[in-house]
Amino acid sequence: MHDKILLITAICYLAAVILLYVAVAERSKTKRALAAGITLLGVLLHVWAEGHHWLIPTSPHVSLLNILSLCALVTVAIPLATFPLRNSLFDASLVALPISVVILLAEGTFEAPILEISKTTAHTTAHIFTSVIAFGVLSVAGVYAVFVAMIDHLLRRHSFNKLVQTLPALDTLEGFLFLLIKVGFAVLTIALATGLVYVDDLFGQHLAHKTILSIFAWLVFALLLWGRWKRGWRGRVAVRMTLAGIALLLLSYFGSKLVLEVLLERSWHIQG
Repeated sequence: MHDKILLITAICYLAAVILLYVAVAERSKTKRALAAGITLLGVLLHVWAEGHHWLIPTSPHVSLLNILSLCALVTVAIPLATFPLRNSLFDASLVALPISVVILLAEGTFEAPILEISKTTAHTTAHIFTSVIAFGVLSVAGVYAVFVAMIDHLLRRHSFNKLVQTLPALDTLEGFLFLLIKVGFAVLTIALATGLVYVDDLFGQHLAHKTILSIFAWLVFALLLWGRWKRGWRGRVAVRMTLAGIALLLLSYFGSKLVLEVLLERSWHIQG
């Protein structure tokens, strides 16, 4: 049943992104709204599917793919939640939805080693979910960084396409970008703080590389926000630093877990 839910969710996301692409090409508000409705159905099914792993009486029973799927859920849900707003972020779903389809199909097809959470406490739960939310928010920021780079490139070449014409002005997009970075940075700060609570043995729990890379990512975003505030950084500098921070987060969590759990068949443990 769980795998069927994942498959139906993937189909919903795939249908939604195709419809959204057509809506952008035709500038159709009706088709865009229909794409949002199908995405909402997919999100609800996605929540149901992930509940089988996270919402159990004892402790979460999750793997690398389940955590990646939860991140994908957040990445899809954030743009969708802004759909009713005047300056919607929903077009970011053109990137988020296809990636989520791939992740869902992988989750339903492959078996990954289970992450052992021996005892769930308030701070471990806070760390897990704030980490996922931070990654989701900053991933959406990454999508908008790509949009900023694309518009900047086309402006320099005096060339436009239909997608760019439907997006807000460059200044507005940069405002969205830094708003998302500020929110993601705040949540990432909480995630790092709560993470330090349960790390009893940094090297024994195989967390040194993960922690160091996460701190480097935090420093990149902190420097970017400082540069924006003090030096007015924008454009290519903002895009490159945003993507660098996200790359560090990807390496920190998913890269390290892939090496440990899949290649080395080991695991790190969260102790309560």
